[in-house]
Amino acid sequence: MGLVKSASFYLKSLKKLRFLFIQILLSGFLISSGMLRTDGRIIINDNNEKVILKGFGLGGWLVLEGYMWNFPGFGSTTTMENAVVGLLGEEKADLFFDRYRSNYITEKEISFLAESGFNALRVPLHYKHFSPSFNEFTDIGFDLLEPIINACRENNMYVVLDMHAAPGAQNTSDFSDSDEQEARLFTQYSNQKWYVSTWRYIAEHYANEPVVAAYDLLNEPVLPWGYGPPALRNLYEWAIDSIRMVDPNHIVIIEGNWFGNDHTGLLPPFDEQMVYSFHHYIGSSTDTITMYNQYRTDISVEHNVPLWVGEFGENSNYWGNNIKSFFERNDIGWSWWNYKSVERISSLFSYEITDGYQTILDYWHGSISKPEIDVAFEGLMSMANSIHFDSCRINRDLVRALVDSTYNSNEKPFVDFSPPGLLSATDYNSGNQGVSYYDNRVEDPNKFSAETKSWNNGWSYRNDGVDISSTIINNDKKYYVGWIEDGEWLRYTINPKEPGNYKMMVEIASYTNGSSMIVEFDSGLVIGPMTLPNTNGWSNGWRVVNVVDLPIGEQTSFKIIADIGGFNLKNIIFEDLDVSSVPMKLNLSCYPNPANSFVSIKWNSDFILSTDIDIYSISGSKVFSKNLISQKGENELHWYLKSQAMKKVPSGVYLIKVETSNEVSINKVTYLK
Repeated sequence: MGLVKSASFYLKSLKKLRFLFIQILLSGFLISSGMLRTDGRIIINDNNEKVILKGFGLGGWLVLEGYMWNFPGFGSTTTMENAVVGLLGEEKADLFFDRYRSNYITEKEISFLAESGFNALRVPLHYKHFSPSFNEFTDIGFDLLEPIINACRENNMYVVLDMHAAPGAQNTSDFSDSDEQEARLFTQYSNQKWYVSTWRYIAEHYANEPVVAAYDLLNEPVLPWGYGPPALRNLYEWAIDSIRMVDPNHIVIIEGNWFGNDHTGLLPPFDEQMVYSFHHYIGSSTDTITMYNQYRTDISVEHNVPLWVGEFGENSNYWGNNIKSFFERNDIGWSWWNYKSVERISSLFSYEITDGYQTILDYWHGSISKPEIDVAFEGLMSMANSIHFDSCRINRDLVRALVDSTYNSNEKPFVDFSPPGLLSATDYNSGNQGVSYYDNRVEDPNKFSAETKSWNNGWSYRNDGVDISSTIINNDKKYYVGWIEDGEWLRYTINPKEPGNYKMMVEIASYTNGSSMIVEFDSGLVIGPMTLPNTNGWSNGWRVVNVVDLPIGEQTSFKIIADIGGFNLKNIIFEDLDVSSVPMKLNLSCYPNPANSFVSIKWNSDFILSTDIDIYSISGSKVFSKNLISQKGENELHWYLKSQAMKKVPSGVYLIKVETSNEVSINKVTYLK
């Protein structure tokens, strides 16, 4: 906990800084060494080099937002903090939030960002971490920011400080920590004084900190009914005047009314170090470019001032790449929203819902009774641990889309795959639409409207137009490509460690007749069109289909094309033909035996092989059949005592046969109801 400072202490410090400021003015030096500053329509550093700030907004760190946690209803910071305290009590809640905040972003992550090509973090702030009440000040916010500031200094990155939750709230949305009733920052003069004094306190602390690139004065203000543009401009002018009393150095960023985008009454610039900011989520990438061309002309060009897009995102990699490319061509910096969320494909980092945290969500959503404190604490701490860099899934396609200049021209392997083995269909090469994949829908131009429709129908795994869903197989989540339509395609690269002869197969599922695929190798080999079977299921009717036998001696790329869509694709399998005749023992076992609810079928394999599992009644009638790929080592399949048509079989004795190209094994089991 930081120290709470009295107003008298603050005023004494302020007088000293005012004296120092006067001395600086008299000496003619207004810019501290290392500070970013504006120069016409661009931002420059102390070497007079152009700097385009590009990075991520740390939403959900110091200012909580419900959707990032899958929290129900109005997910404001206060609502969510109260929900945690209601489960854990204040002491354990503090322990949780300490862990959550320390794990949310680490020095390791900041190094990763810098190495990847990003140079800025926009950090949403809550006023209470600096001034819990008017004329009362605390170091809590500075203590929370210090590790971030230090890590950014070590990695040559910048921080933009963003007042995301202002006293009284600048809109009625949950992300401003509003009470949902009114934007009381504008309707209550006392909140405005509080807001201004908070910014002065922050600016005093960071006045000579070059890592801090700018102060984003107010996130997405929305003026209440009856308040016009002068109300916002007057507030900005008051805040800037107060900041300039203690800090002549830093850039100030101002956002327009109506969630940042209406700058009526805010032109021309009224500070020498001013940047105008917009936020953008709605519309196609083409519409966005048209809109920003107008902003560029009306604001940046006409008034010779820089632009910065403080938030854009929550859309596909294709959309993001198109828009950021336009921004950078016009010297406009940007910050992608968001940095880290639970199971969200458009965030840079995504973390999965743990079993323990699912219990918490079930309670918050009203499906179970309140868990005991120990259970709740364990569940929330499991979530706090899951957000650590080492536990998160990195959206590496998004990284390429935002910083890799070759994203639109060169594909790169998404995984390093060497046959034999299973190559997941979802691990197609990395690259933009038309480079590594083609999908009939690649962005959502109607975001946040009734017509919104995801670019990835399954909302899983990757942030491209490719539709990816998941299924649970033996308690393990497996991803697959679904909703495949005519003409869509995917490209893959395999890199064998040694030359070999392989049988290539695909694992598909379909509920339609007449679907077909074509496989094109870069060598010129073309297979198909191949007619695919109707497997009588989309996610539970998987069947392995042979494609071709071929030698593979070096890195090879190929394309799978949906000649006629209507199928799902889970795996591409390469079986080593050179070992298919080598004898081995399956060591088949089935238990429990007798069984009354399911049978666990286990076998061993020395190789990756196509495997048939057939189950017969004692009279010899086949009741169930499944084709799959055995992995090296132990394999397992659960049979839930149902026929191929998913009807319960009668009591009796059944024969379970497991067959590969080089071994057959049969076990007998008894089903007793």
